[in-house]
Order: sequence, then C-alpha cells, then structure tokens
Amino acid sequence: MQTLIVSLLLVAATIAIHYEVLRFTSQRVTHVRIYPRMRIILMLVAALVSHTIHVMIYAGAFLLLEEIGGFGSIDGDRGHSLEDAFYFSITSYTTLGIGDLYPTGSLRIISGIEALNGLVMVGWTASMTYLYMEKFWHIEGQFLARRRK
Repeated sequence: MQTLIVSLLLVAATIAIHYEVLRFTSQRVTHVRIYPRMRIILMLVAALVSHTIHVMIYAGAFLLLEEIGGFGSIDGDRGHSLEDAFYFSITSYTTLGIGDLYPTGSLRIISGIEALNGLVMVGWTASMTYLYMEKFWHIEGQFLARRRK
C-alpha cells in the first residue's frame, strides 16, 4: 500500500510539473516575436527540462526510500549515489532498461510505474510538439516576409 501511495504521488508530481512547464512555455512563446521554428525549439527545450526534473524526482525518491528502508534498493556494480540513482531513473523513465543497475523489493514496482509514466510523458511531449508544428511551421514564410518590410 505504501508503494502504491508513493507511486501515485510521483506520477501526480510529474503530471503537474509537465502541465505547468508546457502551459507556461506555451503562453510565453506564442506571443514572442521570434522565428516560428524557434518557438518549436523552445517548447522542446522546455519539455526536455521538464523530463529531466521528472527523472530527478524519481532518483531522489529511490535514494530516500532506500535510506528509509523497507522498500528495497538499487543494486548492481554501483547504485547508491545520486549519480547512480539518476542513471537508473533515466533508464527506467525512457524504458531503456540497460540492467547493470536493478531495483529490488518494492522499488521494482516504482521503477515499472516510472517507465509507464515516462512513456506517457514522452507521448504528451510528442503530441504537444505536433500541435506546435501544426500551428507555427507553415507561418515561417509569412514571418520572414513581414520582417523584410
């Protein structure tokens, strides 16, 4: 039950962060007088920053839960530093799953939920990028023509 609560809190945090980052960036970038393609690049950079924050939150949770005890640990050749937790978290979030570090105990469930969470967040980013490309890609020529006048 504790594992489920922790997992739900982590998922809720990543959804809230991603929503706010995309909303904030979307509101700001739409009205900035820059090349439309640059707007898309800024959206992608903001999304990547958001994803990195998600990975850090999970890495911090893995370290904290390992320290508390009773949830398992991240094992392998290494596995007990922030760098290792970040590495493990990013391989889980991206579903890469190299396997040199692996979770034990309840952290296995949290790691699996992180993979599902990452898949959904990356899909959300892809959808948002598509919408921005749809909105701004075709107006590049119009933007350049106005700047020449």
